[in-house]
Amino acid sequence: MGRIILTGLSYGKHKFRLVYPVVDGKTICMAICICAYEVEILYFENYGGVKDLQMKWEKHIGTWKGWTK
Repeated sequence: MGRIILTGLSYGKHKFRLVYPVVDGKTICMAICICAYEVEILYFENYGGVKDLQMKWEKHIGTWKGWTK
């Protein structure tokens, strides 16, 4: 099964780590910030998960400007 390789997403007091708990027999991906923010990363087995992580991280730190071309 695929997993996202996280190489130190940090910004000021924020730093994400990824955990892969098993819930109801299914592995999920959770991004957890040291400030206590937690969010599930969808589609973590493929590229969609990378984009989901990018969007949720940028929204969390306040730099999200939407998908640009």
